[in-house]
Amino acid sequence: MRLYRSRSSYAAAPRPSRSADGARYHARSHYKVARSTMLDRERSGWRDSENLAKVKRGLPVFLTFCVVLGLVLPMFFGQVRRVMAPEGETTVRIQATQKGTAWSGRLAFWLNGAQQWTASMVPYEIIVRPGVYTLTVTGGGPPDAKLVSVVPAGSQLGRAGETITFTAEFGAP
Repeated sequence: MRLYRSRSSYAAAPRPSRSADGARYHARSHYKVARSTMLDRERSGWRDSENLAKVKRGLPVFLTFCVVLGLVLPMFFGQVRRVMAPEGETTVRIQATQKGTAWSGRLAFWLNGAQQWTASMVPYEIIVRPGVYTLTVTGGGPPDAKLVSVVPAGSQLGRAGETITFTAEFGAP
């Protein structure tokens, strides 16, 4: 019993050329690649399906990163601020001047009192519990400038709904 035909038993039909036929499997196979698969591969522009899969897996991570960055950056650059402190809270504002002119940049400081706080940029504004607060400058400031004083000297009492302002004054080198 023979399960296959010999090559000579097939009817001799004219075969189209390889370029006209499109994608074919190698050797003597008469099976064709599905047309939609071939078109998708041509349209996408990706030759390596493994790289395409990596890009598809990385896309949600990249989009999440962009959204988080878009929410966080305005806070770092001071574009998002609270209009007023909630009832029963005190606002503490820290700023710096150089020879009487407002200055903004890196200035490391500690805020000590009912709550303790540390930060490294001015101008800076935080909302804290009412109490007595003192500002201690630990470093930074305008280039080649020396810290002259922190105004007001000593502590300030922050009452509910009020704003306390500390100013670090820098002089010429």
